[in-house]
Amino acid sequence: MKEKIEIDIVIYPEGKGADKIYSISSMQIPNVVTQGNTIEEAKIRLREALELYFESAPWERERLIKIEEEEENNAPMISKLVLVP
Repeated sequence: MKEKIEIDIVIYPEGKGADKIYSISSMQIPNVVTQGNTIEEAKIRLREALELYFESAPWERERLIKIEEEEENNAPMISKLVLVP
């Protein structure tokens, strides 16, 4: 059984109205990017893309498992910082 891995994702809405899509990527694996017509579809596609990526690069899955074990109580925080000139 594969170990569970939790990843942080970033979703970028692009376009407007009927042309709106959602680009999605992972903070831990930023070079895997996909899109969907809805947020849910984008998440499903990212899951599929990451599974394919891990098949070709299994060491990346192991690296994430190791990081997750080490950071269990020290999870990174994501926030915004606004700089005003």
